[in-house]
Amino acid sequence: MPDRSCSKLLRALLPLLAATGCDGCPSSKPYTPYTLGSATPAGSPPPLSGAAPGAADARPEADAGAEDAAAPPRFAVVQSVPAPAGGKQWPLEGGAVVAAPTGRTFETGLLLDVDGDGARDLVAWARSPDGLRGELLLAPAARPKALRTLTALPGDLAAQGCTPRVGLSQIGPSALALDFAPQCGDQQRAASAGATRWIAVIRLPGAGEGAPPELALELRLRAPPPEEALSAALEVADRDADGRDDLVVTVGLSGALRPFSAPGPKGAAAELRAPLVFLDRPAGLSRDAAQPGATLRDLAASLLRDARGKSTAPSVAAAAQRLRRLHAALCADAAGGDGASAGRDAARAGEALVWTGAGPVRCGEPGLAASIDSAEAVAASTRGAPLAAVAALDRGGAEPRAKEEAKLLAKLAPPATPTAVYRTAAAPQPAAPGAFGPLAFEASGALLVRTAQGVVRVDPAASTESATDVPPWPAAVHAGPAQLVAVERRCDASTLLALFRSSPDAVGEMEVPLPLLRAQGPRARAGSPARCAGTERLPFSPLAASASGFDIALGAALVSIDLRAAAPTSSALSFPLTTPAPQGAPRSPDGATLAVPAAGGLLVATAGGAARLWSGGDLAQATACAPANGGARVACVVGAAAVIFEAK
Repeated sequence: MPDRSCSKLLRALLPLLAATGCDGCPSSKPYTPYTLGSATPAGSPPPLSGAAPGAADARPEADAGAEDAAAPPRFAVVQSVPAPAGGKQWPLEGGAVVAAPTGRTFETGLLLDVDGDGARDLVAWARSPDGLRGELLLAPAARPKALRTLTALPGDLAAQGCTPRVGLSQIGPSALALDFAPQCGDQQRAASAGATRWIAVIRLPGAGEGAPPELALELRLRAPPPEEALSAALEVADRDADGRDDLVVTVGLSGALRPFSAPGPKGAAAELRAPLVFLDRPAGLSRDAAQPGATLRDLAASLLRDARGKSTAPSVAAAAQRLRRLHAALCADAAGGDGASAGRDAARAGEALVWTGAGPVRCGEPGLAASIDSAEAVAASTRGAPLAAVAALDRGGAEPRAKEEAKLLAKLAPPATPTAVYRTAAAPQPAAPGAFGPLAFEASGALLVRTAQGVVRVDPAASTESATDVPPWPAAVHAGPAQLVAVERRCDASTLLALFRSSPDAVGEMEVPLPLLRAQGPRARAGSPARCAGTERLPFSPLAASASGFDIALGAALVSIDLRAAAPTSSALSFPLTTPAPQGAPRSPDGATLAVPAAGGLLVATAGGAARLWSGGDLAQATACAPANGGARVACVVGAAAVIFEAK
């Protein structure tokens, strides 16, 4: 992603993250956040300690200096230390010794005065021999044998085959953070839905409160796909000026799913972030419902601003995909789901990656996905790519469009009403979905119809149909020995997948991730739910096939699949296409006109000319359409005949 666009996205985010100080109390200042990284795309272990500068630090140095002069000093994060050798005992000041419980050894701990008696107590993580079970224990200095469990690792998070790493830190005067992070190889992570990061925040009593420490918040961060990385920064700050420390958890997502492009190393917004805010109330921490929705809305608004600029519009499509992924990672209601699944059911790709102890996070932003789509459509229009713009606007399926979106769609593809001018007596040979169709125009304007008996030539001007010696073209889509089989939407994949066989006698099918997120492809049937349910095979139109691979259309989204490398890849395809148009493809003989189902009608686009959206009449039941040169006529299969349409 170009640096300029990334900078704009980050600038939109910084004011919101900077607000994680105390709203309305300029004399206060947030504490340095404690950053909890996640496994990088390469799978290296995450950093489990160390303070990172917060977004509130992103201000001019002169202003920072003036603020520092009046502000109280920041809290210095205190990291835990490894347990003494063997982990069976932990000595306290004054000669007392804390013994680990039976079947447990101490791994890491902190010495601090928890109960305000002037003596430092022990807070330590005690684990089982395999490290997959454990408890955070408190041993008061005055009663070292009176161990108390502050919190225990939930039993469903014991990820077999993974190596856990544990971090413990004091992140504020009255807050501790325990971070349990299973380190799993790709195979173990794919096989174990329990490979989930668990963060527990412990609230310490204030001076004179006399209350025991208590679990204030649990967070679960499910591992993203290997190409992405998820992080969390914990920050203690009095946001509402009530004298009580609130908690801000800023979640960041970096990397990019295959085959999307990752932002460059110099990208200012290599990691997109949004905060979860928990306000300290007498009954405990209460999540502020305004976040992360407000941040996500601002990021979408920043996309729209970039979409209108000639220099920034080219970067919007990649930025939009990253914002969609952050939305999906944070919000259980991002894709219209109810977020009711739990435990292992929640490990399916595409559902929220971040959960609290109270369940999934509901962001309450039903229009955010449409806003991102709209920004992407405006950007495509700005850079002169009308088909890509229509594809972006069409992702909402049959849902009513906002006035602005409907207006943009009408501008990109003005509506046209088709009229049937000829209906053939010849019956087209049925074709399976995703195969080359039985219709193809010739450059002369005549229509070829592949029937069960051979190929018939139709001359609509003379109203004649005659047999020909034109060999029937194959229905199957082949690229050399490889055959394209299907396009699938699956609950265990974050993108759509193209399935193909490497040869006619190959056992099983290979799959290639497509540059479309799981919710972005067309629906296989009317009324298909937005929430994933099982495996769904999607309608697509083959545009070209050669020894190098396939070109296909999913609605107005054009995709190229390259089979030449050892690991096949895919990428977005620009219109007009440069590949020859095979017979039976939804393209004109010269390859310059395309006719694909999209946006509730038939999108007919010609290179160098305007796209039009045909709809109405028999076209609603039409399949396997093919356009003539120039796009004035389109032939489709309707029932047991081929029908030639003209649009007015």
